[in-house]
Amino acid sequence: MSSRRIPLAVLPAVLVLLAAPARPARADEARDLLVQSEARHRTKSQEYEGDLVVTSKDGKERKKSWKSYRFGYAGDSKMLIRFTAPPEVKGVGYLSLPRAGKNPDQWLYLPSMKRERRIAAQDRSASFVGTDFNYEDLEELDHEKYDVKLLADETVAGQPCWVIEARPRSEAGKSLYEKKLLFLRKDLLFLVRMDLFLPGGREPGKRLLLEDVVLVDGHHVARRMTMKDLTKGSTTVIRLEKLAFDRLQPEGRHTLQNLVREGGD
Repeated sequence: MSSRRIPLAVLPAVLVLLAAPARPARADEARDLLVQSEARHRTKSQEYEGDLVVTSKDGKERKKSWKSYRFGYAGDSKMLIRFTAPPEVKGVGYLSLPRAGKNPDQWLYLPSMKRERRIAAQDRSASFVGTDFNYEDLEELDHEKYDVKLLADETVAGQPCWVIEARPRSEAGKSLYEKKLLFLRKDLLFLVRMDLFLPGGREPGKRLLLEDVVLVDGHHVARRMTMKDLTKGSTTVIRLEKLAFDRLQPEGRHTLQNLVREGGD
């Protein structure tokens, strides 16, 4: 019986395929895009004054204002938030300090209690001061805490985007989410949307939109952040004003001692 042979007309194509280098795995592509994005957008610090509006499903609005100070970036960032209005939340403070490869340490200061309260792991799903953000949502994205892969491209607000699936690594600490979909604008490698999936959810439970992207101090930044709770039907919109990057941060700003100091920044 004669052996099967590759037709001569097909041989050139076969040889090209055999000689061509293997295409990188989609996980490698996704990681490379996230590494490039972080390198492009990393800053030493960020400051802004924010106004937020929480709109309930029935249309009722609640407004708050705060100041935010970040030092570092992503997995090594320290963050201090201080509410300035209305009177019932004025002086409330939030502090986040990084732990390499782990969930950050987080504290909330309530002036009425005159002391800070550490956010326990079981409290990370709680609403942050009545908004649609929980305590995990406040963390800057650190791609090293996730297993990632590249999905099919999509368009967001008319802009072509890479779509990356990110699944939390168990060794990085418990996450509230089973997975996150990250939408990076192709032209800027800038995150413009994040879909957040609760365990077992086929559809996202929440969606974060990063809009009104502009250049400030040579850095791209979204001046409006919208968190939609797709289960409750409520929305929180944050508008960033007086943005500044790479300013020196006073020594001791991101400390527990400063967090509990009334009116401290």
